[in-house]
Amino acid sequence: MKLAVVCSVVVLLSGCQFQSADTGSQTSPPAEPLPEHVMLPGYSGNYLPAVAARANTKPLTDYAADLALQLMMSMHYTPPQQPVAISSLVWFDHQLTNSNALGNQLAEHLYVHLQRLGVPVADIKVGRQIRVTPQGDFALSRGRYLDPAQDVRYVLTGTLLQDAGGTVVNVRVVHVQHKTVIATGQVHIPDAVLSQTGANVQYIASP
Repeated sequence: MKLAVVCSVVVLLSGCQFQSADTGSQTSPPAEPLPEHVMLPGYSGNYLPAVAARANTKPLTDYAADLALQLMMSMHYTPPQQPVAISSLVWFDHQLTNSNALGNQLAEHLYVHLQRLGVPVADIKVGRQIRVTPQGDFALSRGRYLDPAQDVRYVLTGTLLQDAGGTVVNVRVVHVQHKTVIATGQVHIPDAVLSQTGANVQYIASP
C-alpha cells in the first residue's frame, strides 16, 4: 500500500516538472521592426523616413549662404564701403571664361546673402533705363542697354573645380585696381545636390 502511494506521488511530481520545463522553453515571438516612417513616442515635429533623412537635402542657396558668411569672417580689412560687383563663377581651366548653370546660380544667390550681411552690392546688369515691352518691363540687360563704363572697385569672383564626389567652389573679393584679395570662401557641393537642383556641371563655352 505504501509503495503504491509513493509511486503515485513520484508520477505526480514528474508531471509538474515536465509542464514547468515545457512552459519555460516557450519564448515570446520576436517583435516586428517598426516601419521606417513611424515616429516613436517622445518625439514631436516633422519627420522623414530613414532613407529620406539620409539623403542630402541641403539646397544650393544654403551653400551660397555659407560662402557669404566665410567671406565676411575672413575679411582682413574693414568691409568695403564701395559696392561689390559679383561675376559669374567660372571653371578653372586655361580660358577662365567658361561658366555653367551652377556658376550663374551661385552668383545670384550671393547677391542676396551678401546684402543681408550688410555688404553693399552693385548689380552691373542693371541698364540705363527700364525697357517697357509687350512681354514685360525689364531693368536687367546683358547688351547695349548697360552703362559703357562700370565704376566698380571691388569684385567677387570665383572658380569651379570638379572632383570625384562633386564640385569645389572657391570665391574671393578682390580690389580691381590693386588686385588685393580681401576675403575668401570655399565649399564642396556633392553631385547629389547638383542633380537635384538642375545645376549640372557641363561647360557653357564663352562666345
